[in-house]
Amino acid sequence: MIYIRSIVYTALMFISFLVLAPVALLPSFIVGERHRWQIAQAWASVNLYLSKKICGLTYTISGLENMPEEKCVVFVKHSSVYEIFIMLRYFSPSSWVGKYELMYVPIFRGVFKKFKLIPVKRGRGFSETERVRNEGRERLESGNWIIIFPEGTRMEYNKSKRYGLSGSILAKETGAKVLPVSHNAGKLWKRRGLLKHPGNIDFIIGVPFETSGLTLAEINAVGKKWIDNNVVL
Repeated sequence: MIYIRSIVYTALMFISFLVLAPVALLPSFIVGERHRWQIAQAWASVNLYLSKKICGLTYTISGLENMPEEKCVVFVKHSSVYEIFIMLRYFSPSSWVGKYELMYVPIFRGVFKKFKLIPVKRGRGFSETERVRNEGRERLESGNWIIIFPEGTRMEYNKSKRYGLSGSILAKETGAKVLPVSHNAGKLWKRRGLLKHPGNIDFIIGVPFETSGLTLAEINAVGKKWIDNNVVL
């Protein structure tokens, strides 16, 4: 039964994307930025609802009071698609730091451009770091959260790896705070595999911390320690 429910939900998830993505790609004089984000939040809400009704996935979120009025850099673990729905639902508008390779997928490229993704080309050195910093500063100044998966890839919910420097560089160079977000979505929605197991997913939003006076390694260490220590196992 879990297998069938997972197949049905996964099909509906992709259908909902294929239905709403073209609307989000309409020219700005038809669909403005505010309405574009309403579409993104609607897609997230639809999938949170469908995953609950079909797969039995629910969530609780604590720490909403910790979200600062001034937008900042958000560190969050990437272990499934579920956390993307949550981040879109609660952290909008936002710009996401992601792998440049995603831009090679035509429909993704269009959506990411409209939603101001900050693509990172790995191994490009100082020039790439400077571009990410400048684009990040521009997004923050325009009132967007900056969402980054600092491990750079999907991870098991109870495992971790060394953080990349893109997020810490962006925070330090712009003077932005870092807001850590912990969750255990990967416990029920594995990073690889089709099955979505029923149960409750816990999201915890931490207290944002200042980055001034910290080295890049220290910024990563503070964020990583908090996230690793606050995963509900």
